[in-house]
Amino acid sequence: MGEMQSVELAADAELAYTGVWMGGLRGQRMFRELDLTDADDAVLGEVGAMEWLRVLKARGTFTDAGVRRLAGLRELFDLWLDSDAIQGDFAPPDAPLRVISLTGQDLDDRSLRLTGRYPDLRVVRWSSGAASGDGLGWLPLGVRMLYLRLPRLDVSRLAALAQLPHLGTLTFSGTPPTAELSSLLANLGGELSRVDFLGVERPDTETLRPLTEAGIKVNTALPV
Repeated sequence: MGEMQSVELAADAELAYTGVWMGGLRGQRMFRELDLTDADDAVLGEVGAMEWLRVLKARGTFTDAGVRRLAGLRELFDLWLDSDAIQGDFAPPDAPLRVISLTGQDLDDRSLRLTGRYPDLRVVRWSSGAASGDGLGWLPLGVRMLYLRLPRLDVSRLAALAQLPHLGTLTFSGTPPTAELSSLLANLGGELSRVDFLGVERPDTETLRPLTEAGIKVNTALPV
């Protein structure tokens, strides 16, 4: 049986309130990866006892208080949190995280400050309906891949990405490329070699010219 195994759980009433399912998993150390749907604070409390987890993906209605109950996951290297009830007022586990994904309608720019606790982070995904991008200055220097879904993005805030010398791939979801944005990205320097624009129509060649002249590959994709 391989080291990385996945189990898909639905956090229904029985799971959320009695912990029967999660209690049964506590001793199953062969499960190193959990993918939870409809998770609430009670479920995250049960997960917090599974200190051997390496990967946790949780979607549901859990709050900041629920995330704080994950403090015992000291071996975690991949953490995905998706809930419109979180605001970012938590500190993830003291673990060697390499990947972190934060999704929530009410996450503000302060929610990204916690990434500074993890110098070994390589991949960051940030999806927020409230943030403007001001929190990008908290990203650790080792980030290599960055995904941003920020409907309220202030393009000028992307200048903070110049501090990331190893950033190679930058992906935007729902942010259309403009001449201003292309010029800013082309001047970031470092190792940036690819920029993806998802969910937008492909712009004219002139808009992308600064990027192409800088040798940066551009990919655009129409809305699904």
